[in-house]
Amino acid sequence: MHQYLAVTANGLENLLVDELTQLGIRDPKPVQAGVRFKADLEQIYRASLWSRTASRFVRVLAEFQCQDDMDLYLAATAVRWSSHFDSSKRFVVDFNGTNREIRNSQYGAMKVKDAIVDSFTKQDLPRPQISKDQPDLRVHVRLHRDKAILGIDMVGQALNQRGYRTESGRAPLRETLAAAIVMRSGWDKASPLVDPMCGSGTLLIEAVMWAANVAPGHARKEWSLENLKDFDYELWAEVKSEARVQGRRGIAKFDQPIVGYDNDKRVLETARKNAKRAGIEDLIDFRLGDATKVTAPESELKGALVCNPPYGERLGTEPGLIALYSEFGAQLKNEFGGWKASIFSSSDELLSCLRMRADKQYKVNNGALKCLQKNYSISDSGARTGESKDQVIAPDFANRLKKNIGKIGKWLRKRA
Repeated sequence: MHQYLAVTANGLENLLVDELTQLGIRDPKPVQAGVRFKADLEQIYRASLWSRTASRFVRVLAEFQCQDDMDLYLAATAVRWSSHFDSSKRFVVDFNGTNREIRNSQYGAMKVKDAIVDSFTKQDLPRPQISKDQPDLRVHVRLHRDKAILGIDMVGQALNQRGYRTESGRAPLRETLAAAIVMRSGWDKASPLVDPMCGSGTLLIEAVMWAANVAPGHARKEWSLENLKDFDYELWAEVKSEARVQGRRGIAKFDQPIVGYDNDKRVLETARKNAKRAGIEDLIDFRLGDATKVTAPESELKGALVCNPPYGERLGTEPGLIALYSEFGAQLKNEFGGWKASIFSSSDELLSCLRMRADKQYKVNNGALKCLQKNYSISDSGARTGESKDQVIAPDFANRLKKNIGKIGKWLRKRA
């Protein structure tokens, strides 16, 4: 058994705890932007292949007080690196964080790199090579104030790089975040799902992979764990083979209507190519359409709608966004009565333009951007519920809306 750190986005820690628990990990504990746990080889192989919300898994080799570069160097040299990988393996150091004495992450990475190389040479072993572009292994360091964690990354490229998205649309979501949005959306995996602003299709692709039990790492070709000395080829092959079988069965049984709309033909073509690379092109219906005019697909079941609408920081100069959210909210209430909706945005003010009251909301970072995911239950009574006095536009934003009303009118006339 080894100690591990699963790295994720701020705001997804508890979701990752639930996910790891379902994968058989006992007593995972959330920390900032991560989860700590113990696992044997089979458990970490399974978690690496199956986790939808973790970006990395790091085998923790040392935790220590780190006030300066000497503390860092001594702690790194105390690790017997040769028991983890051969000197023939190329490595790189990913250093995250600073403190009062180590003010530059590149300098911190250099000190750890020197310590690893010195550890090999002191044992009269060949010097391992450094490779930033094509490393066999990544050494992970996380420094916060005077505490540091040092370990070896198990996966290599970040787990959001599933392998299906070689091209993307406007401001794409990371695959790990897209999976988290779907998992928190309230969709039951058995009813219809619609994304009215699907872009390159990431939300719907992640949704189908989740519902059809397709391992998110099934298409990845390279894994750092294969370069460690304790790598168990037969066990890893067994875990991957089991995942392939489950994925094929899930895809064969999948029959829920999944529909994605976008108003850009080129972006839709990208979405179709991404779905094909993911092996699920026949399970998603991508259509050309306007988000403010979409209707629910024909089905006896009420489903869920999930989307990541555009959001901007200069709201006063983007009246089109205000109008888009307002029209979109009206269309949801008119056409999707009885459905659930989950909307992801960086702007609570724009979300207030939907004029709907959220049942739940989640705070999560999209890179450096603080965002909100709000879940709604759309009443069967339609637009009447949208006008309750609890569902009002934020007062400060309402004032800006009044100032922009002339611009919005011009924008709407251009769309007509």
